[in-house]
Amino acid sequence: MESNAILRYLAARHAPERFWTAGPAERAIGDKWMDWQFAFADAQRDAFINLIRRSPEQRDEAQIARSLEACASLMKTLDAALDQTGWLSGKALGLGDIPLGVYAHTWFTLDWARPELPNVRAWYERLMKRPAYVRTVMIPLT
Repeated sequence: MESNAILRYLAARHAPERFWTAGPAERAIGDKWMDWQFAFADAQRDAFINLIRRSPEQRDEAQIARSLEACASLMKTLDAALDQTGWLSGKALGLGDIPLGVYAHTWFTLDWARPELPNVRAWYERLMKRPAYVRTVMIPLT
């Protein structure tokens, strides 16, 4: 929760016209997805721990399968939302895209069978065109 509070502070302090607009309804669009990412983080945790932090012989395949199922269900929700707007913050990249962009990198980097979600994939590809995203988010998982 601190990272989202820091993001909101930085947006309000340094880029209010871009990331922290005066309109509360407009801000709420991104805020919703910033808070939603906590559910995704919980769903992805077991897969991440098993696939990244454990050796193959220590992995719990049942935990991985449950985590994938939970993540896939949530990503379908995300895919439907991105079909409507293209960005989680509305018409352009915004604050709501940043935390979930981190989890999208993990989603596409973990070695597991993902369902095909074209809107999530297109959104992720748009994020990958941003140099700051490549430098700070698209790093090896550890």
